[in-house]
Formats: sequence, C-alpha cells, structure tokens
Amino acid sequence: YAAMRPLLEAFQMPGGRPPRLVLVPMGTLGLVPWHAAWESGGPRGRRYALQAAEISYAASARLLCQVAARPAAPHTGPALVVGNPTGDLRYAGEEADAVQRVFYPQGRFLGRRTTAAADTPDGAGTPREVLDWLRGPAAAEGGGVLHLACHAAVAANARRSAYLALNGGRLAAEELTDAAGGQNRRLSLVLLAACSSHVSGRGHNEAFSLSTAFLVAGADSVVGSLWPVPDEATSVPMFLTHHFLRTHGEPPAKALRRAQLWMLNPDRELPDNLPPALAARSHRIDPRDLTAWAGFTHLGR
Repeated sequence: YAAMRPLLEAFQMPGGRPPRLVLVPMGTLGLVPWHAAWESGGPRGRRYALQAAEISYAASARLLCQVAARPAAPHTGPALVVGNPTGDLRYAGEEADAVQRVFYPQGRFLGRRTTAAADTPDGAGTPREVLDWLRGPAAAEGGGVLHLACHAAVAANARRSAYLALNGGRLAAEELTDAAGGQNRRLSLVLLAACSSHVSGRGHNEAFSLSTAFLVAGADSVVGSLWPVPDEATSVPMFLTHHFLRTHGEPPAKALRRAQLWMLNPDRELPDNLPPALAARSHRIDPRDLTAWAGFTHLGR
C-alpha cells in the first residue's frame, strides 16, 4: 500500500498493458522483493505487483544505462550449464541436467549429472573451468547463456564479498569483474539458480553482488536471488524461465515473469517438455508459498 500501489497507479498503461518498471532500491531496501508485494483481491485472493507490471532491478542508474547502451545480442549463442558441482544439491543437479538436455543440447555441462548412467559431464565444475569458458572462443561468439545451479554465499564487508561455491574452490564476484576488465560483451543471459546471488556484501548505491558483477563483466541480463532458495522448489521456475526464453522467444525479463506467474496459478498447465521428475515436483508446490519464486529478480536489459 505504501510503495507499490502508488507506483503502479502512476504508470498505468492504455489497454491494461503491464508497464516495464526498473527499480533502483537503496541500502537494505535492495533486500525486498518488491515484485511480490500484494494486496487482497482478485480471483485467487491476492493480487501481486508482478501481475500488474514487469519489474526489473538495477544497482544504479549508471549501470542500467551502461547495459542498455550495449549492442543487443540474441540468447542463441553457446551455452554453459553448471549443475551441482559440490555434490550436495541433488535437485539443482536435476534442474541443470534438464535445462541442458532440453534447451541447450549442444551446450557444455559441468558438474554432476543426475544419474550414474547419464552422459559424462564435460568437467567437474571448477572455478578455473568456468573462467576459462567465459574467456574462451566459444563464449566470444556472442549471445551466450550461462546457467549456474550451485551454492553461493555472501560475506559482509569482506575482501571477497560474494562468491560461488564450485568444485574445489570459490569463484568471487570480484574475480569476475577483474577478469573481464569491463570489456566482455558476450553473454546474453546469466541465470544464477543459487542462494543470495543478488545480495551485496558491501556497498549500497553500487551494490556489489554476483548478479551485478556479471553485468559489469558484460552480461546483458542476469537473474539472481535475494535469499537462500530451496533447491527442490526452485528447479521448476528455473526450468520454466528457459522454457519461455527458448520455446516462446521471450526476452529474459518477460521469461522470468511468465515463469513466476505460472507458479502463482493453481490451475497451471505443464509444458510438454517438462521432465517427469520436475512435473511431479510441480504438483507439490503451493502457489501461496513465495519462497520458491519471489526471491528471483531480473537485472539488466
């Protein structure tokens, strides 16, 4: 009532079309999932801000303008999918395996497949392997997609303030920006299916999270999370984001929004390409439970 309703009323569009809003929250306001603000009403008992608008986020207006000024690249380039590299995230491994097989069969997979009989991964999912791919000739073709289903953590005011936990070590946000030197213009989308991947360990106006680090490193769009997300329930909206991206041709912001709207629908219809394990899981997800979907945010183009 205090924040989102006045904003949505100010930007009502003709014909009821949802406006595209980019929020630049300051300080601890950056921890709030504003797109999940709700009021009573509607056929399901709640109406979320997400249903009225397409909402993205930015660490600063400067970074938003820098990303918007880059030449657009379609999300049809080479893909790298990293799944369960530490071996203790079974559902993240299933999610990554399904994403790679269904949407990026020619892409590279690092980490652990879901079963012993599955294809051998292309690598263990080490920090060096991920950095080598980001710097290598495959990603240089443009329009690349990076999907990371792994652990992530934030260390407040530390020298390495946010990092991915990969096989054999950590990959810090600062390493991503240092390695790119601001010259990487190759990734169309980075999807961080990892805990607190859009939480900053330092800074306010120029919040320094894994999500913003990838934007600085040259990605056009990044999807990150605001809290420790449950990997079982998370696997469904992450798969669906790629479904709307690849099957329906939606840009990343719209693809994430459609996946989240799907999660809210108790009468949801399962896509034909949804693997059986994820289809069974989707029936157990309560549309009123925000933990699986509301923490995910879109940043960038």
